[in-house]
Amino acid sequence: MTDLPISRHGVRPSGSRSAAAEADPLVERLRRPIHVGMLLGLSTGLYATTLTGVAVLQQQADRELAAARAPAVAQVAELRAMNRRLADAMNRLADQERALGADYDGLRSGIDAAESALTDLAGVVGDVKGAAAALPERIALPPVPRGAGAHVASAPAHATTGGS
Repeated sequence: MTDLPISRHGVRPSGSRSAAAEADPLVERLRRPIHVGMLLGLSTGLYATTLTGVAVLQQQADRELAAARAPAVAQVAELRAMNRRLADAMNRLADQERALGADYDGLRSGIDAAESALTDLAGVVGDVKGAAAALPERIALPPVPRGAGAHVASAPAHATTGGS
């Protein structure tokens, strides 16, 4: 079955090698790498198992962290929405301010014209006040004659038409 020499009692004689091993150095070289390969395979499997365990622990920690941060994330989203609404309101107010400014600029020319007319009117009023100040306080008017009423007689009027 085996090509290794075994003594009668089932124990290999010490220091003896099989004839095949002595004849083929390849067999001797293959023996050592099997042990090294097994050791390498076991250490790689242990490393992979350790990495899997670390990944599972990290995943659980990430889930817990995400669950702990969920309220803060929701508040940040709500604040962003409020900020958008506030920015939109500010933009609408800025548009209204620009429109009111344009309306005011349009009214300013009318106001300037009215002020100019009022200034001219103030000059006329000043002239009237000056003329009124030059008048005497009382003027003696002649009396109105009262007496018998005058009666005017008129001739009767007749009118005829040429219609039939």
